[in-house]
Amino acid sequence: MAKVKSKKVKAIQKEYLWYKKKVDEMEEERSYDRTWDSKHLLVKFKKIKLALKTQLDKMQKSLFN
Repeated sequence: MAKVKSKKVKAIQKEYLWYKKKVDEMEEERSYDRTWDSKHLLVKFKKIKLALKTQLDKMQKSLFN
C-alpha cells in the first residue's frame, strides 16, 4: 500500500516541479510583458503550485506517520 502512495507522491512532486519551473519562467517574462493576461495566468499558476505543495506536504506527513 505504501508503494502506491509513494507513486502518488512522486506524481504530485513531478507536477509541482513543472509548475515551479513554469512560474520562474513567467516571472522572468514579467520584466517585459506587463499585460493583465500574463499576470492573471501567473497568479493562477502560483495558486496551483501552492495547492500542490500543500497537498504534497500532507501526503508526505501521512505517509511517514
